[in-house]
Amino acid sequence: MVNKKINYQFFYWGPFLYKTTLNEEEIQKIKNLCNKKGEDVRAKLAGLMNQEYKLNRKKIFKIIAPYLQSYLQAYVEHYGKFVSPKIELTSAWINYMTKYESNPLHHHEEDLSFVLFLNVPEKLEEEYKTRKSTSKPGTINFMNKLQEDDMYLNSHSFFPRVGDFYIFPANLPHYVNGFSCDGERISVSGNVKFHTPKKKKLNG
Repeated sequence: MVNKKINYQFFYWGPFLYKTTLNEEEIQKIKNLCNKKGEDVRAKLAGLMNQEYKLNRKKIFKIIAPYLQSYLQAYVEHYGKFVSPKIELTSAWINYMTKYESNPLHHHEEDLSFVLFLNVPEKLEEEYKTRKSTSKPGTINFMNKLQEDDMYLNSHSFFPRVGDFYIFPANLPHYVNGFSCDGERISVSGNVKFHTPKKKKLNG
């Protein structure tokens, strides 16, 4: 077969899932805001965990705001669709996941959601690598639709690393697999709301 140069276009499709990494200083600042003395928010969340606490959303927002703005800019660049640059962090909480706990398939409220990883158990990566299963321990999994289809990718799965920061549409279904090693898999999550400017009414 004769080699032929073919020009083509690739079209971005589906939810805009964004991943970046916070630096050590930012990670430490957020860790300083986290403790197990805050308001228990388990009744409001889907997680099958024993420790989930409310965080000070205003203090966290000051740290992560540049990344949220980066997401909005990247969304416009890739999708060519306007989104409001005025945003509000409406809720934030911390998840302390230990062995045998999990977070079933769910989605969030508002417009955007995020998850940031602050700690990963030392033995979790070994468990991840050695587990012979299509469902890997400790991973976060995003699903665009439930049905499998050979013609397009409908899910992404990631092993957590400290500092990994994911931003995504709040209605994107996702879940977290459990694990069996000792230690805490600590993550921070939150929801973001757009404030769309109101259209001015015409006189007359």
